[in-house]
Amino acid sequence: MYVAELDRPWIDTPFLFQGFVIENDEQVGQLQEYCKFVLVDSLRSTQAGQAAIAAYVNKAKSGMQDSAEQESASDFDRYASAFDESNVNTVRPAFIPDDIVITTYRDVSSVEAELAPAEEAYARTGEILHELMQDIQSGKELAIQEVETAAQDVVDSIVRNPDALMLIARLRHENEVIYGHGLNVAIYLVALGRHLGLPKDLLERLGVLGLLLDIGKIKLPRELLLKNDQLTSEEFEMIKAHVNHSLDILGETPNLHPEIVQGIAQHHERENGSGYPAGLSKGSISLFGRMAAIADTFSALTNPRPYAEAAPPYEALHAMSNWGDEFYHGPMVEQFIHAIGVFPVGSMVELSSGEVAVVISHSKVRRLKPRVLIISGPDKSPLQHPATRDLLYQAETHEPPLSILRGLPSGAYGLDAREYYLA
Repeated sequence: MYVAELDRPWIDTPFLFQGFVIENDEQVGQLQEYCKFVLVDSLRSTQAGQAAIAAYVNKAKSGMQDSAEQESASDFDRYASAFDESNVNTVRPAFIPDDIVITTYRDVSSVEAELAPAEEAYARTGEILHELMQDIQSGKELAIQEVETAAQDVVDSIVRNPDALMLIARLRHENEVIYGHGLNVAIYLVALGRHLGLPKDLLERLGVLGLLLDIGKIKLPRELLLKNDQLTSEEFEMIKAHVNHSLDILGETPNLHPEIVQGIAQHHERENGSGYPAGLSKGSISLFGRMAAIADTFSALTNPRPYAEAAPPYEALHAMSNWGDEFYHGPMVEQFIHAIGVFPVGSMVELSSGEVAVVISHSKVRRLKPRVLIISGPDKSPLQHPATRDLLYQAETHEPPLSILRGLPSGAYGLDAREYYLA
C-alpha cells in the first residue's frame, strides 16, 4: 500500500517528505513507532495493495468483521480484476472546501512526448504576456481573453504530464522580471492544483492567477525592480504597493472571476499576519491566496533576482517546510512538495556514484527515486553521451543501487543542464 499522509509532519519522521510503498515489516514498525495512523492512497498503491484495500472496503460496506485468515492468491487476483479505480478516491486534504469535487488525473503522455507541446505553450504564453505588458504601458485595456487562452494551454499540457512544462520552466531563463516570474508561478500553481485534484475550471483560474500575479509591477520604476542593493524603507513600501496596482488594473477588467482577484490580493499575506497589504492571518486567507503565496515564494527563491542568487530547489523547499505554519499553511506546503518532488524536475543532483544528473521525471511511488539524465562522470567531467537512468528500476547487478546524495545549485561544477534540452 502507498502511504500518502501521516498523522504528523513528514519532517518529524525518518520518511522526510517521502510518500512511499510499504515493502517490508521494518517499515511497518517504523510507522508504528512514529504514527498512530496513516492515510493510504489506493491509486498509487501496487495492484496487490489496491486489491487489499478494495477487499477491506467491501467487507466494511457489507458489515463483515475483518478476518485473520490469509486470503489466497486466487482471491487477490479476483479482487484485482474486479477493482474499479474510478470508485476509489485519493486522500482529500482537509483544507480543500467541501463543495469542490475532486478530480483524478493520470499522465497520458510521457515527458519526452510532452516536451515539444510544452515548449510551444511556454513560448506562446510568454509572447502573449509580453504583448499585454506593452498594451498596459500604452494605456490599453487588459485583454483577459488572451490571458485565459494562454492559461488553457498551460493547463492542457500539465494535465497531460506536469513534469514536462515544469522542466522547461526550470531550464528556461527569462530575464523579464514580471512576466517570466508570473509564467513560472502559473506553472507551479497549476501543478499543485492538479496534484490536489482540483477540477479543470479551477486549474484554469489558477493559471490566470499566476500569469497576472505581479501585473501591478508594470506601474513601478524599472530601476527599482532591478536594484541589487538593499531597499530603503520607502522603496520597500513602493514595492509592496504593486499588489494594489494589480487590483487597480484588474478592477477595470470585466468578467474576471473573484477567486482570481482574491488570490492576487492575498499572495503576499502570511499565516502569522506579517504579510501585506491587509495583514491577514490563518483562516482569513483563501485557498487560492495560500496556494499563490507558496508558488510565488518558491519561484522567487529558485530563480536569479537582482539582489540574490538562485537557491537550489531542494534547499528552497527545505526552507519553506521550516517556515510552514508560521508564514505558510503547513499542510499545503507538504502537498506542494509532493506535487513538484523533493528534487523538482530540472534540478541538478549528485548521485551516490559521484556522477551529476538532472531530474527529468518523478516516480509516483518513490519520490526520492526519480528518472534522471546523467550528464557527468564521477570526476564531474561532462559526458559526451548523457544517459537516462530510472533510479526506481535499477538492474540487480548494480551494487550498491544508485541514489541521490544531494541537490546541487544550477551551474555546479561548470555544468549547464539547459544545454541538454533547450539548445
